[in-house]
Amino acid sequence: MSYKKLSELVHLVDIKNTDCKVTRVIGVSITKNFIPSVANLNGVDLTKYNLIKKNQFACKLMSVGRDLQLPIDLYKEDDLALISSAYYVFEVKDENEILPDYLNMWFRRKETDRWVGYISGGDVRGGISWDMFLEMEVNVPSIEKQREIVAQYQAVANKIKVNEQICEKLDLVCKNLYKDIISNNNIIILNDLCELITDGKHGDCEDSVNSGFYFLSAKDIRNDTLIYKDARQITENDFLQTHKRTNLKPGDICIVSTGATIGRVSIAPDSEITFKTTFQKSVALLKPSNKIYSLYLFYFIKSNEQLLREMASGTSQTNLLLGDLRNMEINSIDFQTLTNFNSKVEPLFLRKQFFVNQNQKLTQLQSLLLSRLATLEG
Repeated sequence: MSYKKLSELVHLVDIKNTDCKVTRVIGVSITKNFIPSVANLNGVDLTKYNLIKKNQFACKLMSVGRDLQLPIDLYKEDDLALISSAYYVFEVKDENEILPDYLNMWFRRKETDRWVGYISGGDVRGGISWDMFLEMEVNVPSIEKQREIVAQYQAVANKIKVNEQICEKLDLVCKNLYKDIISNNNIIILNDLCELITDGKHGDCEDSVNSGFYFLSAKDIRNDTLIYKDARQITENDFLQTHKRTNLKPGDICIVSTGATIGRVSIAPDSEITFKTTFQKSVALLKPSNKIYSLYLFYFIKSNEQLLREMASGTSQTNLLLGDLRNMEINSIDFQTLTNFNSKVEPLFLRKQFFVNQNQKLTQLQSLLLSRLATLEG
């Protein structure tokens, strides 16, 4: 193994947008992806923004200790973009020594996030300086070894992307089938189709690693499914107490009801793990009075995500009130129409879940590849 400090491998790039020819502004998310800027740029002097080009990195070193994550990504587009001076833009000194894509993999390791969190301990806002960042040590194997593991990682990433595109197409078909059965007639309220609308525990539980009893929160509802990777596990006694409130069963609808992701939704799967799952207060549950309503309710919530966010209230953190959820207006659909809807949608939904589950396994494979970087030799 051959470790080198980051200072030996990269250097800063500071090129301003002096001629103002570039206008597209981007930032980096906490999940290490470039995203379009959401800032109001009216009247902003874009000549003060930094240019970033292909194979250059951008990172923000403020609050890394608080968030315990390093917002960083490698820019891979051919067109130039702009990024705020709050970000550091840098590039590798010699691509014959270290590949930008290999270094980007190094930055995506959990150990890197832990390292920046650890060294930020003396800063009240959890930030680190550029000089501190350059103290990071990187394992630099031969360029051939780097190319090999980068190729493996990118092959997995490409498969994930293909699966995501398939899921988007399947979801679009299901949404259109949902739209085909709704009308402005026969309006009822959501509570009329549910035997219970409730939420998770208003309080905490005692953690118990590997207990097999799960205590999910808003962060564990993503991609229309329940994510158990890194989810909290609690004592059996706490689970049994909380389970009396939620009593999760296959076909129940789980909705994020607190925070920035209000409206995210999933259906509890027909699996043993469902009966060992309960929730924190940040998740609301719709328990359909008949299983035939599950997919209909799922796509109703999914199609009204923006409305749910508008309904939410609160100052420091927005919350979706159960009373408002119960009184949401929804179409009353006759049994035959719902039966026909389910016969068309269920196979598509299950197919989509297959690819979602496959992507979870592929993501675990990516993590395994990243964990190998520290011990690569040659």
